[in-house]
Amino acid sequence: MTSVSISIPTVTSVPSMKAAWTMRIALGFMLTVMLWGVCYFVLMGPGSLGGDFLFGLMLFLLLPCGFLAGRWRTVLDPTGLSGFKSGFFVGLMSAIFNLLIVGSMFPEGSGPLEVTLWVSGLLLASSFCTGLGGLAGGTMPADDPRSIVSPLGLFSAVLAAAVLLLLSSGGLVTGLEAGLAVPDWPGSFGHNMLLYPMREMTSDTGVFFEHAHRLYGMLVGTGVVALLCLVFINDRRSWLRMLSILLFVMVCIQGLMGGLRVTETSTFLALVHGVFGQLVFALTVLISCFTMLRWTRGPAAVSHEAAAADRPITVLLVAALVCQLVLGASVRHFQVLSESGQGLELPVWAVVMHVTMGVLAFALALLIGIRAGGNYRSFPILRVLGISILIVVVVQLVLGIIALFAVSMRQAELPPVSEVVFTSLHQATGALLLGLCVLLMAWHFRLVKPAGESS
Repeated sequence: MTSVSISIPTVTSVPSMKAAWTMRIALGFMLTVMLWGVCYFVLMGPGSLGGDFLFGLMLFLLLPCGFLAGRWRTVLDPTGLSGFKSGFFVGLMSAIFNLLIVGSMFPEGSGPLEVTLWVSGLLLASSFCTGLGGLAGGTMPADDPRSIVSPLGLFSAVLAAAVLLLLSSGGLVTGLEAGLAVPDWPGSFGHNMLLYPMREMTSDTGVFFEHAHRLYGMLVGTGVVALLCLVFINDRRSWLRMLSILLFVMVCIQGLMGGLRVTETSTFLALVHGVFGQLVFALTVLISCFTMLRWTRGPAAVSHEAAAADRPITVLLVAALVCQLVLGASVRHFQVLSESGQGLELPVWAVVMHVTMGVLAFALALLIGIRAGGNYRSFPILRVLGISILIVVVVQLVLGIIALFAVSMRQAELPPVSEVVFTSLHQATGALLLGLCVLLMAWHFRLVKPAGESS
């Protein structure tokens, strides 16, 4: 039998300023992802109260993130700068990422002066607010996060979370049947995508959900470009650099498919776009795993009597979940409105295969979850992942049953809110389950090996 082994990467020291800027970008990107998440949910029900609530939440996020930057000032400012400057730089990085959408907030007919004031105001307000949080954090004892997370590892983990949010927003677009609410691409109703007025993003027509999904895609694409640069700057592992290039190419393909799905009104492209997005997420999760300190600095894999049986199960489970994603997407995208206009006609073949594969995936997840939680007590990562898989797969099963029932019982042309909620949750939880299983597979190969296998 051919053995598979994972070599231990050589860890080289990273210059302090390089680590500082990587951590600033990572925290700034994390703050941006959180701000966009808050905006997404609040703007579903716009209004004066919603706007005030949104403003308050944004301040609530800026200050704590700045506080964290102040605590981490030994990494963010190795030259001995203050907590205020640590927070200031993080806010500046977040503001730069937020330039993606500031154009959509310009008043109609804005001239160069107004645009300059808007951009300058964003940069200064974000930097100053996080600086104030950093000033407060600077009064506390300094904390060095590098014993827990590497700057590159933090950025890649945040990027994986951003991709999961992107998949969730895409699930809402599909659930609401709003995929063609914005009929053109790469523009939006004739506007540059990034300049389409936010005031016209109305949730009742589906435009909000479709256009917000596009904006999330731009944020993720920007994050992938940043990750590609940061990997080449901070990490000398050639195979990791190749993975970051692969991720960049996959995201470009994913964006192109999303656009062509609109211009060509192709159901098949919509299906492939949904499934391929899950693969992008899986690769992002893997890269975040490979950049963690435990991966780069941990000891070599040790022999374990259960590894020979468990390794192929982890691989088989990931393969089964990918097949399950294809079948689930087939159920969602190939359903059609009944001739009476009341309810849906589901593709029977896809439903039967989806349920059958779901039973197999559920059994495999239970098996490996129980074994990982019980056989690897000296490996906390494997135990936690195993227990997490057990919890998530049970939740996924329940959501799947409810979602199938809700879709089958629809009595109207447009989907009711209950159907949208459960189908979207089922899709998002499926992505989370795939990510956990990919992590378990990777860490299993990294930490343990079958008895007698050479390193």
